Amino acid sequence: MARQPHRLALSHYRGRYSHFLTAATYDRRPAFTDAALCATVTEQLFQSATKRGFAVFAYCLMPDHVHVLIEAERADADFLKWVHLWRQLSGFWERKRTGQYLWQEGYWDHTLRDDESLSAVAAYIVLNPVRAGLVASPEEYPFTGSSRFSVMELAVHEPRRPVSDG
Repeated sequence: MARQPHRLALSHYRGRYSHFLTAATYDRRPAFTDAALCATVTEQLFQSATKRGFAVFAYCLMPDHVHVLIEAERADADFLKWVHLWRQLSGFWERKRTGQYLWQEGYWDHTLRDDESLSAVAAYIVLNPVRAGLVASPEEYPFTGSSRFSVMELAVHEPRRPVSDG
C-alpha cells in the first residue's frame, strides 16, 4: 500500500504563504511531451491560481512530473483548494480527451519558511530540464515559465537543492 504524504495543519496552507509542489503523472507516463496537453494544463494552472488567490512564481512540466512554485496574493488564499482545483480541471480534460488519467494519487508539497529563498526554488524549477539533460539552457525548454518573470530571470539564482528531488 502506498504511503500518503504527510500533511501539515490546515493553517499552514491558508494565508499569505508560498508553496512548492511536485506532482507525478499517472504511472509516471510521459504525458507532458504532448504540446497540446502542456498548453491546456498551463492555462488551467494560471486560471486556477488566479481564482484561488495565487501568482505562479515558477513552473515546469517535465515529461512525467510537474514542479510549481506559487505565492499567495490574498489572505484567503488556500493551497489545498488550489491544488485540488487545478488537478481536477486538468485531469478531467485529459480523461475526456484521451480516456487516460493524468495525475498519480497524492503529491509532495512544501510551504516555504520566511528564511527560504523564492528565487532559489524558482531557479531549481526552471533548471530541472537542464539537469535532466533535456536541453542545454532553460530558455530552450518550452514547458516552463512564470506569471511574473522570464525563465532567464528565474535561472540566474544559483539554487540550493529543495528537500524533494523529483
